Amino acid sequence: MEWKILPIYLLLLSVFLIQQASSQDLSSCAGRCGEGYSRDATCNCDYNCQHYMECCPDFKKECTVELSCKGRCFESFARGRECDCDSDCKKYGKCCSDYGTFCEAVKDKKKRTPKNKPTLEPPVIDEGGSGLDNDDFKGHGQGFGINPMFSDETNLCNGRPVDGLTTLRNGTLVAFRGHYFWMLTPFSPPPPPRRITEVWGIPSPIDTVFTRCNCEGKTFFFKGSQYWRFTNDIKDAGYPKLISKGFGGLNGKIVAALSIAQYKNRPESVYFFKRGGSVQQYTYKQEPTQKCTGRRPAINYSVYGETAQVRRRRFERAIGPSQIHTIRIHYSPVRVPYQDKGFLHNEVKVSTLWRGLPNVVTSAISLPNVRKPDGYDYYAFSKDQYYNIDVPSRTARAITTRSGQTLSNTWYKCP
Repeated sequence: MEWKILPIYLLLLSVFLIQQASSQDLSSCAGRCGEGYSRDATCNCDYNCQHYMECCPDFKKECTVELSCKGRCFESFARGRECDCDSDCKKYGKCCSDYGTFCEAVKDKKKRTPKNKPTLEPPVIDEGGSGLDNDDFKGHGQGFGINPMFSDETNLCNGRPVDGLTTLRNGTLVAFRGHYFWMLTPFSPPPPPRRITEVWGIPSPIDTVFTRCNCEGKTFFFKGSQYWRFTNDIKDAGYPKLISKGFGGLNGKIVAALSIAQYKNRPESVYFFKRGGSVQQYTYKQEPTQKCTGRRPAINYSVYGETAQVRRRRFERAIGPSQIHTIRIHYSPVRVPYQDKGFLHNEVKVSTLWRGLPNVVTSAISLPNVRKPDGYDYYAFSKDQYYNIDVPSRTARAITTRSGQTLSNTWYKCP
């Protein structure tokens, strides 16, 4: 009789184990302590997650112990502990016994600098006002040591796609990738990067970033299910907030965002590109048109800046209709009257919305241009290739295919 019951017992045990594995809570560190970093995870449980503010809520409970510094090297001081792991613990003689093994080794790595450090110019910042001032950036660049272990991660020219590109309200072009960001310079390769968490005060890496095409020019960062809003590069109070509540029920994995300006009967909106090749448009609450006061931002970028109109005209001719064959799609534009709240449109495939644009879009940007009717140029990027978006005709011009210009050599000025 026992030999008949044994197979049934083993079958039930297998089903139970499968259910347990499939239902693992990825928002918890239970069974995940020390695992490698994953950008797709809701939160992380590697031993550096506290430094990047990405730990799961139960990280300390599941992955740290009171008498060890493993996983605690970036924590803040708190009274009542038997031993500490913060940066000042040696000063007060309260470090845990393994502090040198886990924490000083990390500090030593950060202090190492490459022997032949390139001399890079600081970014050009418009004097119109920014939370990231020139002196702060210069000071960091002079003392920034790149750990050889992470040199590839801090090299914007390594060919990996960025998580987001945006133009700040003062005209500065910024690229975000991984845990770092670069304030791009007009005539030289990318300057040394800075950590997103140290300057912006938000967890990294981000999913995407965009700046609204209106007078206020607020910048939005998306990560997971939350978003942060910045005014003049200063984080607004009350953030983060849920994306689903702030953008009409928007959900899914957002990988890029393209902000579109209001023009005539076309409302201001933003297109969210999602993993899997789909895109969803969110139309903002429509208000009476306001005339922006003060001067417009000057784009501090040689190819696109107002101070280099000859080069700009050459660039526009290079991607003009005479060299690029586009297919126009006839459509009825959506006219949104005055409304009290934003409106989220249905999700569609990228290729059905813009002819010529690939389904894989890694980032997008709205670039101020006073010579355009609505005041902006629109670009989308697929890895190192980029496309000029014509919003009214819903076409995308493949600039890289026709001219050989890439994101690396044209936008980043990579050698």
